Amino acid sequence: MMMISVATVQSTATAAAAAALTLLLLIQAASGGDPDMLQDFCVADTSSGLAPLMNGFPCKARSLVTSQDFVFTTFREAANYTVTNTGAIATFATVAEYPAVNTQGISHVRLDFGVGGVIPLHTHPLASETIFVVNGTIFTGFVSFDNVLYSQTLQAGDLFLLPKGLLHFQINVGDGPAVSFNTLTSQNPGIPFTANQMFETQIPSAVLQMSLGIGTQQIQSIQDAIPRYYG
Repeated sequence: MMMISVATVQSTATAAAAAALTLLLLIQAASGGDPDMLQDFCVADTSSGLAPLMNGFPCKARSLVTSQDFVFTTFREAANYTVTNTGAIATFATVAEYPAVNTQGISHVRLDFGVGGVIPLHTHPLASETIFVVNGTIFTGFVSFDNVLYSQTLQAGDLFLLPKGLLHFQINVGDGPAVSFNTLTSQNPGIPFTANQMFETQIPSAVLQMSLGIGTQQIQSIQDAIPRYYG
């Protein structure tokens, strides 16, 4: 009779546990987007305000839904990028502006750039994003968990992936205006701007000094210089 040692049993059990944990993590990663919907559509009823209830808005009464609810026409016209201090502006089609995407796990944004215009460093905590260049030349990139910048200069017709939750940016590097059409994997992806989060949220000065290796005077200078982005 073949004898199996205790060490072999323990090693096999450890390997099985590791495999099960890996499978669990893969399943969790695959289901990391917005929750699955329980109906074919749920046009948001935003009459009670724009604050989402739990993971979405209540549904508009089915009898009140029309084909027009599924149309979003705001992207037809270019937005005025001169109203920002960065020369670029985002026009959103999240659930707040486009109620039809409620529970669908998707939203969109149009970016309009002047020459040299920038969408500042930011993240989307709840969504991955693709950027599709409609017109012009746009340089974009994201920073991975191990602090590697993945970037590319894009021409009209190009598509680039910005992974979920990672720091990224866009800048017009062409000699004329630029436009991109972006898709996000959440109806409400979030868009916290990095500089504003760091310097406009009452984080203690000592924390910022130690985090960035700068002094109090430099922190104040940065706070005073942050462009006010309105988009």
